[in-house]
Amino acid sequence: MKICIVGAGVVGSYLARKLSGEGYDIAIIDKDSKKIEDLQMHADIAAYNCDAFDENCIGQLKDYDLYIVATNKDEINLSVALMLKAVFNKDKIFVRVDKDILSKQEIEKFLKVEIVNTFKEIYKNVETIIDYPFISYFNELEDGKFIIFSYRAKRPDIFTNSQISALKELRDRVPFTLVLIERDGKSFIPRGDKTILEDDILYILLEKERLKEFAELSKIQYSPVKNVVFLGMSKVGFSILRKINEEKNLKIKVVEEDIKICEEIASEFPEVMVLNGKITDQELLESEGIGNTELVISASYKEDNILACIIAKKLGAKKVLAVIEKPEYEEIAHSLGIDIPIVARKLIARKVYRRIRHRGLKDIFELKENLKVYEKTVDKELSGRSISEISLKNSIVLSVVRDGKMNIVHGNFVLRTGDILVILEKEEENE
Repeated sequence: MKICIVGAGVVGSYLARKLSGEGYDIAIIDKDSKKIEDLQMHADIAAYNCDAFDENCIGQLKDYDLYIVATNKDEINLSVALMLKAVFNKDKIFVRVDKDILSKQEIEKFLKVEIVNTFKEIYKNVETIIDYPFISYFNELEDGKFIIFSYRAKRPDIFTNSQISALKELRDRVPFTLVLIERDGKSFIPRGDKTILEDDILYILLEKERLKEFAELSKIQYSPVKNVVFLGMSKVGFSILRKINEEKNLKIKVVEEDIKICEEIASEFPEVMVLNGKITDQELLESEGIGNTELVISASYKEDNILACIIAKKLGAKKVLAVIEKPEYEEIAHSLGIDIPIVARKLIARKVYRRIRHRGLKDIFELKENLKVYEKTVDKELSGRSISEISLKNSIVLSVVRDGKMNIVHGNFVLRTGDILVILEKEEENE
């Protein structure tokens, strides 16, 4: 498949490299020569330094199969999409938008394009953490039907000091797969005779709608978040605040340095406590009880939002979530103790990436270094075989989704055409 990407920013360049690595024929357009120069070094990507609104520019790529319009301007993205439809009669178009109103279903149907919204992807993460604060990392599969998440084993849950084989009774009541265990910074694939220790980080896969039931049966101690502190504000921050205020019964505080923004927040949200001050002012945060806060959200996009989260965590905040702009800061933020670093643009890129089918893989994402989880649809060649008969190098089958239901697999589980294999693969390390 030939894919043309308009916009070589974080979203576009991430997608270009990802899709090129999967064997797609990729072209990318941007009028910013510096962005294009970086991609021109990649031998498998055709990078064009030109304006998408120049007919000669986009005209060179009019025979491509799929178009992804992913600049950081909603108006440009929608205009390019309309031009592709009207002038070049293209129908397979993804459009990235940031404004919530532009992602309404009516607009998507009218334009006949697939719209991917930044805020919706961010809020999905925020809402899950509010409802299930025992979760840190998580990702969704099969269009949100299933979730894979991490949980730190703590007494009195049923995991701590239990052998994996002893979890059969729980698995019979709520089908789940223990995907991975992380201990002292090292990850390993679980086996039945292994014992789970307190503070082990467990990666668990199950149906998302059964997450609450699973937590109760597992004796995981938690209650939904009741208080939130926002450190700094931005357009995304306003959107999160607005949505939380509408849908969740939470006690909310906001710390913001800009007095005009403080006044704007106080005017729109009279029930929210607004504090004018620096988000990195440790004395201010301590005096306002940041140590008793269940969730801290920093969505300012400023350089100091990571530092603010580190201070909040140091002062005792239970969970800190930072919306950050630069993908290269994600791992750094996590290593510094930030529970949930969210790179908004990468969320959008992953959303688009998952929608594109390739060689039977329905979904793919990086789980840990040298490990990935992906889905593969069973074709006629695999149909009728048992799990034990499948040869998957450096991989194990975690579960099989059949007719929308997840099945915990065993060696003699027989596959059918259309089944979806959820596979954990250990990638070979470079010498």
